[in-house]
Amino acid sequence: MKYQNDLGIVIVNYNVRHFLVQCLQSIMTSSLEGTKTEIWVVDNASVDGSCAFLRSQYPEVHIIENTENKGFSIANNQAIRLMSSEFILLLNPDTILQEDTLNMCHAYMKVHEQVGALGVRMIDGAGKFLPESKRQIPGMWNSFCKLFYLSDLFPKSKVFSGYNLGHLPEDEINEVEVLCGAFMYIRSSVLEKTGLLDESFFMYGEDIDLSHRILKEGYKIVYFPETSIIHFKGESTKKSSINYIKSFYGAMSIYVSKHFTTGTSRKFTRFIHWAIGARALLSGIGRFIKIGFRQILDFLLILGGLSLTKTLWATYYFHAPGYYDDAPIYLLLFTCSTIWVFFLWFFGHYDKKNSTKNTLTGLFWGSVVSLSVYALLPEYLRASRALIVFGIFWTFLITVLIKFVSNRVMLKTENMYERKNMIIVASKINAVHLEKILNNSFSDIENIYYVAPDQNTDASFYHNSLSNLHFMIQSLQITDVIFSSDDVSFKEIIQSMSQCGSKVRFKIGGDDSLSIIGSDDKNQQGQLYSFELPYVIGHEQNKRYKRMTDIIVSFVLIPFVPFLFVSCGFRFALIANLFKTFFGIFTLVGYGGKNEDYNFLPSLKSGIIKYPMSQKVLSYTPDLFRNKNIEYAKNYSFLTDINIIWANLYKLGNRVERNELSLESTF
Repeated sequence: MKYQNDLGIVIVNYNVRHFLVQCLQSIMTSSLEGTKTEIWVVDNASVDGSCAFLRSQYPEVHIIENTENKGFSIANNQAIRLMSSEFILLLNPDTILQEDTLNMCHAYMKVHEQVGALGVRMIDGAGKFLPESKRQIPGMWNSFCKLFYLSDLFPKSKVFSGYNLGHLPEDEINEVEVLCGAFMYIRSSVLEKTGLLDESFFMYGEDIDLSHRILKEGYKIVYFPETSIIHFKGESTKKSSINYIKSFYGAMSIYVSKHFTTGTSRKFTRFIHWAIGARALLSGIGRFIKIGFRQILDFLLILGGLSLTKTLWATYYFHAPGYYDDAPIYLLLFTCSTIWVFFLWFFGHYDKKNSTKNTLTGLFWGSVVSLSVYALLPEYLRASRALIVFGIFWTFLITVLIKFVSNRVMLKTENMYERKNMIIVASKINAVHLEKILNNSFSDIENIYYVAPDQNTDASFYHNSLSNLHFMIQSLQITDVIFSSDDVSFKEIIQSMSQCGSKVRFKIGGDDSLSIIGSDDKNQQGQLYSFELPYVIGHEQNKRYKRMTDIIVSFVLIPFVPFLFVSCGFRFALIANLFKTFFGIFTLVGYGGKNEDYNFLPSLKSGIIKYPMSQKVLSYTPDLFRNKNIEYAKNYSFLTDINIIWANLYKLGNRVERNELSLESTF
């Protein structure tokens, strides 16, 4: 078959515009040496302005705009069916290629005709090698080791780390069985035999399935570490989320059901389904504990202290250890402990950045509500007001003590990142520009050092050159390195990241001029740093205020539905809106206008009442909705929401389109 192009690249995008820009920039700067290339971006209903930006800045890129999130497999297949290229590259948007990556892969595949697919060495955003660059077909033993962390304990063992082929050197070309879908360089003639990606996989597992089918057709799969790429793993999905757990383990279940169905394989199928369920459960429990560990610890300590106080008070004041045996005392203690922990959480005591004011405010309101609840209880449930008073002192003591101990125990780790020492590798003009972004994004920068991308001798500005970056990181206790992709080649960036280790955090700024991208850990979502206004609505505490406002107001309004039904013009959407708000599907007050009027702002659920339209008189201008949304995000207060709701009760029956949601799901 005669192909029109040598290489076709497919990128599936979902709300990662700034990573996509760097990915495309790395493709555009690649050394293709006459290779005719077509690039397709399939957008899965992003709301971050990705498509509009691509049309204006990358007119040579073919765009498929989906109106819904179709998943990874379907989206890739959409583009592949429209291509006419000898080779197909499946590429994630959160990747950056070296300038020689495409050329070297193409040259290798042209020479080795029995190779059906090829993958490269991948590092994460912290410069650490990603073991999933080379993998083995899942089997009973290697799946068990992977699912129950044995491969993590013995990463280089041939016995325990078979899933990621940990015994194979990361810098050696080898035949493998599975490639990562973030970078799969595939021969089109092979896809014609195997078929395209299996569309029953929404996300995850489709790369294993396709690799399996390539091997069955008699082709080789090669791990090719002669070139490397960055994969900001976790940028397109939040790996700690319930959606991730559901999607990943669900995909593994589909794979097992498809490929292991007869004979002894059925035992493996039963085992793997059980193991997947167990691992998913453990992951869910682990995530819950990780997120709520401090809250759980505080609750247990407060409850334990109240229980001890109850016993001591009964023994030494009433001279009767069993004084409270006939009273529902533990229900009271449990309720009060819950109230204190809730208000500590609500007022930001558990936030990463908190203050003594957050803690004292939470303790104060927790105490007020606990005393109020006690006062409202029937007489037979009031065990002892003294216990509540003692509980206030005990809660204050234990909360302050835990905070003090936590700060001291974590002091070494926190000090490492408390004050940031940064290096900017860029030309003079770009270094000044990047410094402005950093100063806008971080308030804890200690020092910024400038490193020349070449052997620049401007000693009045630069502290050193790129060749000495490694020594500077060690000597100056550097926490962050920021590269300008306009001044440093992607190959140099990737090599520097690999050499400097994973203790320093790396970020890249460049072509999308108002932003810097980066990632500190392969399991964390990537960060975007830019010239942003201080949008208070994005603060964790204000997110809680807004959510609690939605819950309380929607709950209070539900009994008044008959009256609201009349004022809303007999629209039945009123009832659904209130219930959907209560359960967190909608928010009562949200952004308005088109996506581009708010997609750059902190994400909100779709609003029933659109803030720009909440005022009775508006003087329309072209930027009205954009400016009003910015005003709302900058000046948010829960009192603002309450005033808007009160003045616009008749709008609670508005119809809300689901596609207006600022989606927070996975790919």
